[in-house]
Amino acid sequence: MTVSNAAAIAAGKAGTLIEALPYIRSYRGQTVVVKIGGEALDDPSKARVVAEDLALMALVGIRLVVVHGGGPQVTEAMERSGITPEFVGGLRVTDDESIELVRRVLIGSINADLVGRLCSAGLSAVGLSGGDGGLISAERTSGPAGEDIGRVGRVQSIDTQILSTLLEQGHTPVIASVAPGVDGGPLNVNADEVAGAVAGALPAAKLVFLTNVEGLYRDLGDRGSMISELKVGELEAMVATLSDGMRPKASSAAGALRSGVGKVHILDGRTEHALLLEVFTDEGIGTQVIS
Repeated sequence: MTVSNAAAIAAGKAGTLIEALPYIRSYRGQTVVVKIGGEALDDPSKARVVAEDLALMALVGIRLVVVHGGGPQVTEAMERSGITPEFVGGLRVTDDESIELVRRVLIGSINADLVGRLCSAGLSAVGLSGGDGGLISAERTSGPAGEDIGRVGRVQSIDTQILSTLLEQGHTPVIASVAPGVDGGPLNVNADEVAGAVAGALPAAKLVFLTNVEGLYRDLGDRGSMISELKVGELEAMVATLSDGMRPKASSAAGALRSGVGKVHILDGRTEHALLLEVFTDEGIGTQVIS
């Protein structure tokens, strides 16, 4: 490498740091909720990059709360156990046998593994589920046409006390989306809904969804129709037309913004350093929703 090439590379790195500086100043001390989809955690190399990105965000003073899904992993575990996965309106039908499997996968496997990765990357991560400290109160819900879908819940309320305590002490809460119902038994709650409810209850400066698509499309399948920015009212008008996978994210994003969250971002978690590109650069990637 020539001296001029090395100088150009160094100047480019310096320019990146300078571009990031105002964002670091703006979000230092602010709370950001990051929802990580199961797809981003299924590949160890991608999971490692996400953990490193989160560690960097924390090191520059951003207070993080992480909520994770685990759909692909739960589906795989169900199939191994001889259970055929079934969905109604985008919600996983969860009987008494399935809920125990969901708990083992989300809490015992994914949550524990993600906490370990974050701690290895330099964070002080603490694993939680909805029952810890009364974090999530949930009630059973049904399918869109009133179908019985078993032990599936929706968020009634969020008690932020345990989150606030952990954040004040410099820890990063990592939340699995299983919560106790009225009868005390576990309910499988959509992780997008949990992330939106947590972000709104804090309230957070940002809510970021790391998913398996580049962003929100006006016409699913048409890559040229991806939306880089829209307002919450526009998003609410689109919800009914979205896919089963995107609808909970959009509804949760709108609810969070209406509750005081500053911005919501929908990003492709398969893109290396997607979090850093969105939070610390001028152009960003994915879809940004503003109030």
